[in-house]
Amino acid sequence: MEQTRSDIFIHPTACVEENVVLGNGVKVWHFCHIRENASIGDHVSLGKDVYIDKGVTVGNHSRIQNGVSIYSGVAVDEWCFVGPHVIFTNDVYPRAGLKQWNVVETKLEIGMSLGAGAIVRCGITIGAFAMIGAGAVVTKSISPFHLYLGLPAKYENMICACGVTKLNSISFPEELIRDCCEANLSAEMYALAKNIFSPTGKCL
Repeated sequence: MEQTRSDIFIHPTACVEENVVLGNGVKVWHFCHIRENASIGDHVSLGKDVYIDKGVTVGNHSRIQNGVSIYSGVAVDEWCFVGPHVIFTNDVYPRAGLKQWNVVETKLEIGMSLGAGAIVRCGITIGAFAMIGAGAVVTKSISPFHLYLGLPAKYENMICACGVTKLNSISFPEELIRDCCEANLSAEMYALAKNIFSPTGKCL
């Protein structure tokens, strides 16, 4: 796929196959490979050596850092951060020579973050605005606004929308949206975080 739009950037070393949808303001850096029928949302940045498999969708404003491979079955929502060299899988019983195998899905919900080198077992969901520490091994689903660290990843605290404030417990969901969030988040993401507990949001 040749770069024909001025609003996107595709490095000359990148490989973008046919029938790929690229949103406005997308940046595709050195040695990326985007397979056919993938969809990359508006203002997404794909770092050096990123691989996007067939049919994968990456939501608007997400950041996929260097050396990440996102395989079929991994769904990336809006405003997700995937740190350098995070590892995903999509097969619970991997064997060479199998007659057939089934893709096992993994969901990354809106605003979540994965630290550098984290390993994510397939078949789980990382909840909205959750945060996973660098090097953690995630083997089960993570609830929204939760911080998990370690090997295997274990619950540490609840966190606010920007991730700065740790909370042992909350009485109301709105306590997860704090003054630090307004100071640290872009206006668009802050509004999104505030809306997430509304009747039309995803965490009510």
